[in-house]
Amino acid sequence: MLRGMRRFPDFRGPALLLGALWSGITTAAVELKGVSGALRDNVLAQLALDDAPCDVPEWRLRRLRRDAEPQIRAALEAYGRYEPRIEVASLENRNGCWRDRILVEPGEPVRLRSVRVDISGEAASDEAFRQLLAGNPLRPGDVLNHAKYERYKRALQDLARRQGYFAARFTTNSVDVWAKERVADVDLELDSGPRYRFGDVRFEQSVVDEAVLRRLVSFERGKPYDGEAVADLYDSLLAAGWFGSVDLRTEPGAAPDLAVPITVTLSPARRHVYVAGAGYSTDTGLKVRGGYTNHRVNRRGHQLEAKASVSSLESEAGLSYRFPRGDPRVEWLSADLGFRHEETQTSESDIWKIGLRETRRRHDRKWLETRFIDAAVEDFKVGDDSGHEFLLIPGISWARTVPEIVPVVHLDRGYRITARLSGTTEALGSNAEFLQAELAGKLILPLWPGARFLARAEIGSTLKDEFRELPASVRYFAGGDSSVRGYDYEALGPTDDEGVVIGGSHKVAASIEVDQRVWRDWYLAAFADTGNAVDNFTNLRTKTSIGGGLRWYSPLGPVRLDVAFPLDDDAPDDWRVHVTLGPDL
Repeated sequence: MLRGMRRFPDFRGPALLLGALWSGITTAAVELKGVSGALRDNVLAQLALDDAPCDVPEWRLRRLRRDAEPQIRAALEAYGRYEPRIEVASLENRNGCWRDRILVEPGEPVRLRSVRVDISGEAASDEAFRQLLAGNPLRPGDVLNHAKYERYKRALQDLARRQGYFAARFTTNSVDVWAKERVADVDLELDSGPRYRFGDVRFEQSVVDEAVLRRLVSFERGKPYDGEAVADLYDSLLAAGWFGSVDLRTEPGAAPDLAVPITVTLSPARRHVYVAGAGYSTDTGLKVRGGYTNHRVNRRGHQLEAKASVSSLESEAGLSYRFPRGDPRVEWLSADLGFRHEETQTSESDIWKIGLRETRRRHDRKWLETRFIDAAVEDFKVGDDSGHEFLLIPGISWARTVPEIVPVVHLDRGYRITARLSGTTEALGSNAEFLQAELAGKLILPLWPGARFLARAEIGSTLKDEFRELPASVRYFAGGDSSVRGYDYEALGPTDDEGVVIGGSHKVAASIEVDQRVWRDWYLAAFADTGNAVDNFTNLRTKTSIGGGLRWYSPLGPVRLDVAFPLDDDAPDDWRVHVTLGPDL
């Protein structure tokens, strides 16, 4: 071995990794000069002297000062600095508190000269490992970073477990450092061994029929093990609503069987769940809600839900019965019955509705597709238009939300896309004919620390036979908390001869917003909204507003207070306050 070379055993890395990943907290005990950023944080995290209390005994202080230099060297070596100059310069007592001054010159970093990462065994032809090797973050010429090395090594091990290579081991794993030459060589080889196969899946439960649970299992006995498929089974069992807890255990067998039997122990969720609550928004005012859910009507997994809400603007009640079809993870059929009353400044309607809908996941389970047919009877009055209409409306919708489980509190990145196509004709027995298409989306992106960019847009269009026959529920209006702020709820759209808004055949709306964190869970926001409802896109004249607001991300969800200023001369108000509650997506 060449003179000046250091060869480190495999277990040296974890100690360095802990220090490199630790976010140090500076105290008054140590004045550290010469390093900054991640180097400084790691030195302070490793330095026991930095945690010494003011009244530390002098004998203990001497020992801490003696140990300071090797601790600093170890912290710097984690970032490839092997030839530092360290001086524990001075010590003084100020107002009964010891203060130490330490000078550090980290020196030039050690850089990677050669990097060899190899996979042997069955995983050598595994596409997942090929992708991980292609994304290797260890590149010749980079500064040696032991934490990065350990993370990549752990990534190889984790992938081996997820892909079923339970006998995988490193035949070579070393970082050879030549400190004088300021170079290092990485040599890493993983022998995956054979890939294990799925064994039997056994359910321990007495909640639903096992045949229903079997439809949740997406893999077959004897197929190559896939940890993502096992995680998907776990998530699906929890999401079904039938179980309060899921204990899933995999037990890799010994050679030569190489099977992984899976045991799932399930405990029932509460069968009957009652909920009650209240909310507020400027559009609807105070709204009181209540609901009941039966998660297990029978052992076939059927579910029943009833809910109702009351506010000064709208009140509704509904009953839904749903049951799984085919794969319970992605396919459900539901029958719905409901009533809705809405009374705004521009319209009034009462709707009785009964419907049937089929929900399933499409396109690699990323999109939620819903096919539906609704039979509705609606009494409405919009301006001088009124009617009693029967509509039989078939339709289809698609929705995608990322992340799928939206957090109750703050979300830094995500998006939602929805599309809907529906319509009816007199041939189906309806009193009116129309075809309606809608597209909407919202995007959230991080800007800089503590700041986000939010954008939303929606467009809807109706092809109709006779507009005056269309009930209020299928006409388009704009304005309100989630449309164009600065205007009242559904106060924008075409008007009749008396100036009453009667809705339009088309609608567009868009908004951009920037939120900036100012203190803990409090944010300030600036926004601009635009949009309108029209009868003809060629006559579109959008209404625009700008404003600012305050956001509080409470444990129960975001609370928003906005003040919006319309920019149009004919706006009824110079400014308007909007209050809303609810998740970002």
